[in-house]
Amino acid sequence: MIDKIRSNEHLMEILVAVLLSLIVAATAWSAYQATLWGGIQTFLLADHNRASRQAAALTLQQNQYTTVDLMTFTEYINALHAGDQNLTKFYFDRFRPEFKVAVQAWLETNPLENPNAPPHPFVMDEYKKTFLEEAEKKADLAESKIIEAEQANLNSDNYSLLTVIYASIMIIGSVTTKFSHKQLNFICLVIGLAAFAVTAVSMLLLMPIAME
Repeated sequence: MIDKIRSNEHLMEILVAVLLSLIVAATAWSAYQATLWGGIQTFLLADHNRASRQAAALTLQQNQYTTVDLMTFTEYINALHAGDQNLTKFYFDRFRPEFKVAVQAWLETNPLENPNAPPHPFVMDEYKKTFLEEAEKKADLAESKIIEAEQANLNSDNYSLLTVIYASIMIIGSVTTKFSHKQLNFICLVIGLAAFAVTAVSMLLLMPIAME
C-alpha cells in the first residue's frame, strides 16, 4: 500500500512537472508572438503613413495640373473667341499632352455650334486624371494597411492575454502538490491540465502565427 501511494505521488509529481514545463514553453511562445505582432503592427503603420503621404502628394500634384489646364484653357477660349489664330495655336501647342488629347476630342464635338456638345474638355473621357487615379490607389493601400495594422494589434493583444492565462494556469499547477489532501491535489492537476489543453488548442487553431 505504501509503495502504491508513493508511486501515485511520484506520478503526480511527474505530471505536474510536465504541465509546468508545457506552460513555460507556451508562455514563452505567446510572449514571442505578441512581440512579433507588435513589430508587424509598427511596420504596417509605417506603410500606412507612407501611402497616405504619397496619396496626398499625388492629389496635390493633380490639383496643380488641373489648375494649369484650366488657366491655359481659359486663355485658349478667349483667344478662340477673339479670332486670334496665332494666340489660339500658341495656347493649344502648350497644353499638356494628356490635356491636348481631351481638348482635341472636345473640339471634334463642334462645341461652338453644337448645343449638345460637352460644356468643356474636363468632362471628356479623354481627360485623364492620372495622378488622381494613382492617389486613389495609394489611399486604398493606406486603408488596407491600417486595417492590417489593427488586426496585428489585436493579435498582439490576444497573445499577451494568453500569457496571462498561462500564468494563471501555472499558479494552479504550482500548488497541485502542496495540499495535504491527495484528492484535492488531483483535482487541481486535472483542472490545470484541462485549462492548459483548452488554451493551447485554442491558440493553435484560432491564433494566426507571425513569422520573422
